[in-house]
Amino acid sequence: AVVVHFEAATPLRGTLRLATEWGPPCALPLSLPAGASNATIEAAARASEVRLWWPNGLGGQPLYRVSVTFRPDDGGSPVTVNRTVGFRYVALVTGNDTDPSFVARASGREGSGSHGMLLRVNGVALFARGANVIPTDELEGRWSAAAHAEMVSSAAAARFNMLRVWGGGAFLPDAFYDACDARGLLVYHDMQYAQSGHSPKATATQEAELRHAVRRLASHPSIAVWDGCNECQVVMGTPTGVYATFVMTVVASEDASRAVWPSCPAAGWSSGVRLLDALPTGRPLVTPKSRSRIETHGPYQHGSGFAAVNGASRLALFPPNLPIKLPDAAPTGPAHPNVFASEFGAVAMSSFESMAPTLAPKHWGLHAGQRSDNCSGGFERRCEGENVMAERNYPCDNMIEVYFGRAPAGYLDATGEAVFRRQLYQCLLAQALNVKSNIEARRARNELGILVWQLNEIWPTGGWGSLEYGTPVAGQVLGGRWKPLHYLYARSVFADVVAVCGEGGACYVKNDGPRPVAGRIAVRALEFASGVVTPLAAVAVELPA
Repeated sequence: AVVVHFEAATPLRGTLRLATEWGPPCALPLSLPAGASNATIEAAARASEVRLWWPNGLGGQPLYRVSVTFRPDDGGSPVTVNRTVGFRYVALVTGNDTDPSFVARASGREGSGSHGMLLRVNGVALFARGANVIPTDELEGRWSAAAHAEMVSSAAAARFNMLRVWGGGAFLPDAFYDACDARGLLVYHDMQYAQSGHSPKATATQEAELRHAVRRLASHPSIAVWDGCNECQVVMGTPTGVYATFVMTVVASEDASRAVWPSCPAAGWSSGVRLLDALPTGRPLVTPKSRSRIETHGPYQHGSGFAAVNGASRLALFPPNLPIKLPDAAPTGPAHPNVFASEFGAVAMSSFESMAPTLAPKHWGLHAGQRSDNCSGGFERRCEGENVMAERNYPCDNMIEVYFGRAPAGYLDATGEAVFRRQLYQCLLAQALNVKSNIEARRARNELGILVWQLNEIWPTGGWGSLEYGTPVAGQVLGGRWKPLHYLYARSVFADVVAVCGEGGACYVKNDGPRPVAGRIAVRALEFASGVVTPLAAVAVELPA
């Protein structure tokens, strides 16, 4: 069914015509009232006429053009709107749907389970991997369609199959969603609320904005899940209950074809969605009183050691988790309790090529060659002074010292091109090592969704992204230059089949792909000082899908 929305100045008669790429056109005579109205026109598609749309790595992304034209009977000019659609079925699964008895019990029931949280696309259980997207620029007038498309291409090239649009940002331009459709990137989409500072009110204006956003985006096959907000625990009968009673109720009334979720993270619903796939039923959306831990945010490795607007001025070192400590062996897969990790990450600066054009050469250093500011406060700190690097969000002193040892006296205060390049490269490698070990430990556990905080930077700073600032101004690459972490995603961290060894010689190999894998695992030891490689073991393996 295709829902068409109208806005007419006066009552009007005419014919609505629907044309698709897969079947014959159809027409519907209409009498439109003055003002806002809508009409539904049916268009059937046989399985033999269309192909399924798949996430990146599972198959192709065939897209089909749909065109609707309203032609007034009075001879007025016709109005045509075009959309591009794809055919897929996405289920947000919170119960053990590998158990036939659960499926039988759950059929016709509402709410969410506590078994875990994962996505099935066209029936295939998905290991969701990717990152969170923030706005590409602080100034919307500088948003670039080409930069958004290139950013999504970089995500796909690094084996991502999912991106989350963060609720503290903005609804993104069409180019982003078009690129996700074309490259197979599923979208987990917050409504643009984050509670602290910009929580919703059930007003006509906000309702109109929500309806407009969903109507604008609902044709995109990439959008898999709508949720209410970033990090707002939705509790009925409290101020956050508005996300259920207003925000997601409006969203569900506009689009019943997708899973709806209270917030990110959340524990699901007690009513209002189908238990098997989280699609809305039209009944009241209600969250449960008890919260199961099926979706998580954190931990986050903040920067410290230098006075700045974010992070601690005092140096706070942390265990590097190298070699990584692996959890005890336990069964994995959809049949077993699982978790969806939708945020965690580590800070890093950007490269010299990105940072240097935004700083005077005399400030080319992590501490800018200036007296430190006096910074105080909590998360949103205030700094007094003139140090230009104090404004670049998080410092990187602790990241460098944890992974490369205590810095020589004066090293982090030094300035100049050579030392700044070295400082920034060490900072970038530290982020890569931190997130890599984090993800490898998570993949040893039964985490079937891994979305890193974050994908992109909003400016050249001490941020969280694996892509640098992508607005094509001085020193920047369209869509964002890859940081070392992004190369690791592409090379190994987000591969379907992963082999990891950790503390005490514990190793694992895991297949998160859709097909069985057979092969041979070779374990070798590399001595850093000499470069000598020693074979330790070789094992033939057969891994189920």
